[in-house]
Parts: sequence; C-alpha cells; structure tokens
Amino acid sequence: MGIVNIAKELGDEGFTDMKEDDVREHLENCAEPFTNEKLKELMQSAAGNNDVMEDTAQVLKDMIAEYELSMEHGIMVAQGITVSLKPLQDLLDEAKKRERQLSFIVDL
Repeated sequence: MGIVNIAKELGDEGFTDMKEDDVREHLENCAEPFTNEKLKELMQSAAGNNDVMEDTAQVLKDMIAEYELSMEHGIMVAQGITVSLKPLQDLLDEAKKRERQLSFIVDL
C-alpha cells in the first residue's frame, strides 16, 4: 500500500511502525459521523504539533517533487524508446500486411 510506504519513508514518530491494517482500520473509522467533540480534540492536538506538521509537510513536498522529476524522466525515456522503435514497428506492420495479402492470394 502506497500510504504505508510513504509513512515509513517519513520516519517520524508513529509512522515507522505503521501497518496496512492500521490504515484500513482508520479509513473504515472515517466513515463514522464527524462530531464537534472530535473536531475540538483534533484542534487541540494540532495546536501543539504545528512544527511537526510543517516539517512533515515539507518532507512530503520534497518527496513529491523528487517523484515528479523521476516520473517526468521516465516518461521522456519511454517516449524516446517509442520513437526509436517506430521504424521497426512500421517494418513489422508492413510484413504482417504482406503476409495477409499472400494468404489471401493463396486461398483464391
């Protein structure tokens, strides 16, 4: 699961020992109605963790930027390979076309 891998890469407290079952359970619990009490609890706990959240957000931004660069490079390489193989694909298509034409003539 991608969420677990990202959490482990963050390496912060509570992330390194995260398991897929924990994430599934959390997602299932999210289906419960969100109450004002729960919101107050989250607001109080978030107030003390702003620095941690900012650091975590920056780590995530850096990871996304790195992923996007590698993804962009991968796409460029794949496109280059496709362009390079185009002449071979054209030859293969032409050979298949001739084969069909010959089999049609033989069938007559």
